[in-house]
Amino acid sequence: MESSSLLLSALPGILLRAAFAVLCGGAIGLERERRGKPAGFRTNILICVGATLYMLVGELVTSAGSAGPDTRIAAQVVSGIGFLGAGTILHARGAVVGLTSAATIWVVAGIGLLIGAGFPVVGLLATLLVLLTLELLARFETSILGRCRMGELDLDFEASGRARAELMLILSEQHPGVCRYSFDERDGRLHLHLAYCESHPAHHRFLAEVLEVGRS
Repeated sequence: MESSSLLLSALPGILLRAAFAVLCGGAIGLERERRGKPAGFRTNILICVGATLYMLVGELVTSAGSAGPDTRIAAQVVSGIGFLGAGTILHARGAVVGLTSAATIWVVAGIGLLIGAGFPVVGLLATLLVLLTLELLARFETSILGRCRMGELDLDFEASGRARAELMLILSEQHPGVCRYSFDERDGRLHLHLAYCESHPAHHRFLAEVLEVGRS
């Protein structure tokens, strides 16, 4: 049964943790949204706030005098978030995509659990660490893996809206530093000029998807 005195005493802490959850989930979500990933701004906010709320449920139940299921709730969140993460991993035309998005979802849930357990500052530090990993390490990738050697490719496709849309969907997912492209329609065909990194397999794995569009 909900107690008004318990609710009033817990409300400031609940609102503070919810605000931290929105801040942390939103910061990571903005980075994902900017890169056009499936789990973007609102999704990451909801995951972080949801995980925070589950931990708050355990805390409120304990405060009301019942047996505290905090650790069991956290364990269920960890296992349950796996289904959401699995939904972002796709096996499309021979290429597995979405692993980073799935890992991000898993980490955002962990940050939500931290905030819900009463450690918002630690959650904020974890958020900064995730953003450094996603954003800054991508800039140092060339120093770690070596510079990209760019290759060029010219492809012709059927001049249909579907082919162009499929190609745009694939190419817009790629980092502009390792994939540059332009379209041109001539003689009833859609011409694609593509500059891509041929040094690192992870940077040109998307080519299998591009070539598959021409076969379909």
